[in-house]
Amino acid sequence: MNDSKISVRYAKALFDSASEQGVLEKVRDDMLLLQEICRMEEFQFFLRAPIMKESQKRKVMKTILEDKAGSLTLDLLDLVLKNNRELYIPGIARNFEDLYKRYKGIKSAVLVTAGSVDNTAKEQIIAVLKEATDSRIEMKTKKNKDLIGGFVIKIEDQQYDASVARKLKDIEKQLLN
Repeated sequence: MNDSKISVRYAKALFDSASEQGVLEKVRDDMLLLQEICRMEEFQFFLRAPIMKESQKRKVMKTILEDKAGSLTLDLLDLVLKNNRELYIPGIARNFEDLYKRYKGIKSAVLVTAGSVDNTAKEQIIAVLKEATDSRIEMKTKKNKDLIGGFVIKIEDQQYDASVARKLKDIEKQLLN
């Protein structure tokens, strides 16, 4: 079976169960925490460790999360580990977040600029994007020193490039033609 299909199926099952039980927000918090943990190099090594038994991995996972995560999340992780699917945990957490955002009508945006952006400008950009997409917007900002000026906005799979570098390329293209 395809790796992504496995992650999506577990995430969907968790999402459906969390919705039915009315604990969607708690499980989302658990999945965000799990995404943070999955970024840790030590945890990635733990997931891939072939010499560690499944029962040992389950104990370690329970120890790490028992005071932080809800019972539904812990039950899912226990099932994932029982089925030797621990390598799919990062994908499950990521797919759960995608399902949650789709359900809540939230779109992710990334604003890339050469320098820092003040909160007023950020809020204005979020307001414009919210009106244009008719969705709630979660925006992250990134700095890219290669941008001379202007900005690039990425909203899910769309990108708007209003950078000076892009405009210079367009002018160069026009001049060459």
